[in-house]
Amino acid sequence: MKIIKVFIITVGMSLLTAGAAMADNSLQTGAKALSFGVANGDIEISGRYFLQSDLAILAGAGFSYASNNDSTTDYSLTAGIRKYIKKTDLAPFVGGVVSFRRNDIIVPSGGGTDVESEKTFAIDGVGGLEYFVAKQVSVEAQVGIGLSSIHNVDGTGDDQTQFGTFSSGITVNFYFP
Repeated sequence: MKIIKVFIITVGMSLLTAGAAMADNSLQTGAKALSFGVANGDIEISGRYFLQSDLAILAGAGFSYASNNDSTTDYSLTAGIRKYIKKTDLAPFVGGVVSFRRNDIIVPSGGGTDVESEKTFAIDGVGGLEYFVAKQVSVEAQVGIGLSSIHNVDGTGDDQTQFGTFSSGITVNFYFP
């Protein structure tokens, strides 16, 4: 819930600081962006570089931690490519993402702790919308559908292969020339 509040505050501040006149956006060859968001429950920091004005390569890293009776830590790395369908202030896009994720669950037991770990490798097709609130600030939402392979590192469960909508996220992007 705190992540959603931070996101709303960030978007609100961006809207307040944006100029009244909306110029063209930053989708151009050679542009770079730094992105902060929430994807698949992880806080994610990512970047992108535009090879063409409508084609970008992406890379990112994510982290999350939760604790109650046991504690869960997630780490993720992503890489991908994105093609913009339109380069307007409301820019739809499609793309592909490859991701690696490690999930460690520390469970108290008897006189110590047990660690359950799994590694996930996924390939997703992604679609979404990016809205420019200013020339160099945008907000985006995306969802992906793909294939993931989950490997239980410690042998506590069966390995799995899944197909479905596993990747989704909301991101605030800051562009640099």
